[in-house]
Amino acid sequence: MVQNADKDYNAYFQDVPPGVKHQAIVWLQKQCMEKAKRLPAEFDTLEEWEAFRDKVCRELPDLIGIPKLPPLKPSRIRARFQVGEDVLGELVDVYADDDYSIPAYLFLPLERPQGKLSALIFSPGWNQGKWIKSYQMFAVRMAKQGFAVMILDHAPFGETAPQDREPVFNMSLTMELCSLLGYSQMGLRVAETLRCMEYMLSRPDIDPERIALSGLCQGGMDTWFAGALEPRFAAVAPLCSATTFAIHAAEQASYRSNADASPFPHGILNLCDVDHLHEMIAPRPLMVRGNLGDDWWPMSGYDTLEARTKKVYALYNAQDKVDFRMEVNEHDLTNQFADALEAFLLRYLKAE
Repeated sequence: MVQNADKDYNAYFQDVPPGVKHQAIVWLQKQCMEKAKRLPAEFDTLEEWEAFRDKVCRELPDLIGIPKLPPLKPSRIRARFQVGEDVLGELVDVYADDDYSIPAYLFLPLERPQGKLSALIFSPGWNQGKWIKSYQMFAVRMAKQGFAVMILDHAPFGETAPQDREPVFNMSLTMELCSLLGYSQMGLRVAETLRCMEYMLSRPDIDPERIALSGLCQGGMDTWFAGALEPRFAAVAPLCSATTFAIHAAEQASYRSNADASPFPHGILNLCDVDHLHEMIAPRPLMVRGNLGDDWWPMSGYDTLEARTKKVYALYNAQDKVDFRMEVNEHDLTNQFADALEAFLLRYLKAE
């Protein structure tokens, strides 16, 4: 028989509620918050910042599992087709490995201007690919202004996965196989983006000094990862992906679950957070657009992301090359986002 039952019962309500105390998720959230607090937040000198940046560049690929693809071989152009009156389309299988290619649409001006073309690689979001109408419309819009625009299919979406299975199933299968090999699905996406950059660099009609990278949502994540690791991207523009992993852990896990774990590469908070990846793009032009309606990108990380990134740009005296803005828009490359990206590309990459 339990003695002093009333006393024990009253004490029950003076402790942390058992429904919280017994949750492994809360325990994990706290560990993520502690890890994030130990990451460097301020850099007083350019030398201090660049030492940290170089450390991240060295360690990040192995930490999050970015596959090392073999050297680029010739890629197959599966089809060529005219789009409207003045745009040429190509369906390209970008070589990744002997039994692995990245399907992509490449939009080009039908009448080539003098000199080489400025270019954009655009990375679609979760469960999206090169068939998204708004992305194609933007690509045509820029091709008419003399740009080459590539939209790729990331594994496991578009042509890269069996079409009779649900997207979540294909994502789970991709993540399972990646985990066995020490990769992450986000690392695989980054490898695909970087390989598309290699392909664009290999084309004689593309100016290697004027290739930009942009993407939306999970494609925005590819953009800040690949843009941080590949300095040959001349300009970088992530859309609808503006927050930090620390805020995801501390806040979003309490009110919303993501569809899967793919946006969260293992071990990332042992090295850096999203703000550091944006900072690594400095001093190159950077445009960031957040969408207020996207509750899966917690707003509480946005101001930290902006403030810290601008401080690093200031170390390079490049404050005029970074542009952050929050908008109320649909979750798509339309309206304000499309207009802003067009203006950004024309400002920094348009041929003289």
